[in-house]
Amino acid sequence: MRNYLFVLMVIFIISCSVNETPKGILAEKEMIPVLVELHLAEGIYTQRFSLGITRENYPEDLYLSILKKHKLEQKIFEESILYYGKHPDKYKPIYDEVVDRLNEMNAKSRAKDSLQIKK
Repeated sequence: MRNYLFVLMVIFIISCSVNETPKGILAEKEMIPVLVELHLAEGIYTQRFSLGITRENYPEDLYLSILKKHKLEQKIFEESILYYGKHPDKYKPIYDEVVDRLNEMNAKSRAKDSLQIKK
């Protein structure tokens, strides 16, 4: 009887530790490129006046164009954001990768700029 109870406990613990995302929620690897582009779009939006862009719905246009590019429905993306927001242990590695990619892009851009200045 004790062995049976022990086996059930082990199965229960293993089944609880499975780290799968629910159906209808984007996987971590799908979230990363979308979040990177959203952050870049936010940067574009903050520079809108210096770029001569004055349209009211510009942030929404950027957001929807990114979702369209990645062939994502708005509802699925928003549900994914809510899901990961409620699970910070899963969200942190996603954002760590997003920050790493943005930092890498920044470093490449600065290196390219410094090469152009030298020429």
